[in-house]
Amino acid sequence: MGQKIGTALAGGIALLLTAFFAFVGWHKLVSSMADLARFHSWTAFIPETLGRLVGVSELVCAALLLCAFWPAQRRLARVAAVVLIVNQVIAALVHWQQRESSALPQNVVLVAMLLVPALFLKNTQEKNG
Repeated sequence: MGQKIGTALAGGIALLLTAFFAFVGWHKLVSSMADLARFHSWTAFIPETLGRLVGVSELVCAALLLCAFWPAQRRLARVAAVVLIVNQVIAALVHWQQRESSALPQNVVLVAMLLVPALFLKNTQEKNG
């Protein structure tokens, strides 16, 4: 895949992921624990303060994914994608432990999508590297 196509694809996917993680991060931050449990959020199974911090981290990572559109800052979008991959692996483990296997396909799809910006976004300075 050419670098321009890879960058365009990564940017488009980063935009979709930004919307998704902003939405779920906000809800993990402000929704009641009962609502989080009702909607099968994995953070309903961890201590509330830690779950709220997960929400904050998802919001921050969602914002950093937008760095995909600033060539000199794409490294930040890649870092955010990697952090969110770790987030999704932990989420999958919690869902598995809680016998919520129906949530696992979403985690797999999100990891696959996050791999695109993690692997294909390059800073402008990295063109020759």
